[in-house]
Amino acid sequence: MEIDSPEKFAEYANKLHNKKHPLLPKKISVQLKDKNGENLKIENVLCHLNIYIDSLSYYTYSFIPTNSNGIVNLTKEQMIQNTELKHYYDESIIADKTPVKFDFMVMENNMLKGIISSMENYLSIDIESIKANLKSRGLTDSQITLQTPAIEEKIKSDKQLLELLKKNQNAELDYSNGEKKITDFWDNETEYYYELK
Repeated sequence: MEIDSPEKFAEYANKLHNKKHPLLPKKISVQLKDKNGENLKIENVLCHLNIYIDSLSYYTYSFIPTNSNGIVNLTKEQMIQNTELKHYYDESIIADKTPVKFDFMVMENNMLKGIISSMENYLSIDIESIKANLKSRGLTDSQITLQTPAIEEKIKSDKQLLELLKKNQNAELDYSNGEKKITDFWDNETEYYYELK
């Protein structure tokens, strides 16, 4: 917005005044439980978090591993840094007091197998083949040279993610009672503790 008049400044100030950030908890902890209510002490069970901003839109944080006690501990900072919230969340403005809906779930084993298979397929393509493909799509040699470091960095980070995914223990869980999932609301900026059966 170009501010070239008192009216425009008033409009800008009003938008800034009404801007709020979503309510997020200080920390959440989720303990995995078996069907008898006993703690499941399994490391590297991969979980997924959806933080809803309205009834249809949400931010996702995937591949969250449990620790050796079968617990996921997430801080507000981790939720911000691992979702699209990192692009606009601003602590200096007031929190919207509207409760925030979320889903926290254990990732389904067959879905993880599909992701791993897909990643293995595209990570098997060597950098020279990628460059040749870009050239066939009309990119110049200088454009390809400019993009090569970013491509190599992406390959490196995807290989690290693939190693994490391959260590998952999700197959150890019993899904006979359906999806392992929590749906709830955060209504203040405090610590929340959950059990997931």
